[in-house]
Amino acid sequence: MMGGKRPISPREAKRLQARMRQIELEGVEEVIIRFADKETVILNPSVVKAFIPGMMESDTYQVMGAGTDRPLGSDTVASAGVQYTDADVELIVTQTGASEEEARKALEEENGDLAGAIVRLKK
Repeated sequence: MMGGKRPISPREAKRLQARMRQIELEGVEEVIIRFADKETVILNPSVVKAFIPGMMESDTYQVMGAGTDRPLGSDTVASAGVQYTDADVELIVTQTGASEEEARKALEEENGDLAGAIVRLKK
């Protein structure tokens, strides 16, 4: 037993599952998981929020989608008043198969919005 709590019986687990609510979050453009030395970016993910009313202190999120790692502290590029990093360009190239030049142009047209640039290039 962990934390002095008794294990949940199968019957209790079934009751908790019946009370659990799940909501699919609409319009999520990206999820970033930050580590000490890098971050994982998941673009256009499917995100589900699950919670048990009155039972848990925090919500649970389930994130599904393709993630790409990029280093922290990448050099930021400012072009046409839009800021983005070389890692942003690399991420777009990886996700879309576009050239670096096309990725930079799409970032500038989307005012630095990664998800917007990727959607633009996938059309």
